[in-house]
Amino acid sequence: MLKLSKKWTYAVKAMIYIATSHKELVHVSDIAKDECISESLLRRIIADLDRSELLETVKWRNGGVKLRKKTQHISLFQILDASWEELGISECSKWNDCDNHENCTTTQLFWQLQTWFNSLLKMYTLDKIIKKS
Repeated sequence: MLKLSKKWTYAVKAMIYIATSHKELVHVSDIAKDECISESLLRRIIADLDRSELLETVKWRNGGVKLRKKTQHISLFQILDASWEELGISECSKWNDCDNHENCTTTQLFWQLQTWFNSLLKMYTLDKIIKKS
């Protein structure tokens, strides 16, 4: 079973929440409360998304977060990459971790599947996800 981490799932939920909010700046505490996410974990996720330039964090009294790019320019792959999560459909899809990849009959298959899955994540952007909801 392919299982995505909670951190990545929460990052996607937060990005959708921010993208669909009608506020200029969204408070992290509101996202945490409405999406049932630990606020301390969400703050770490938001920091990762800010470092990756997907979000902009505005500090001070009336601060919050907002998207730094338009929704059509933010893919699921970028969110995964920003949250520093490694997604492998199999240990065999990581060339460097396998001592037998040159002689293995499945490494090439799993590497191709991983490439396909990554391109699928790159294809799904926030605007497409929002339009489907």
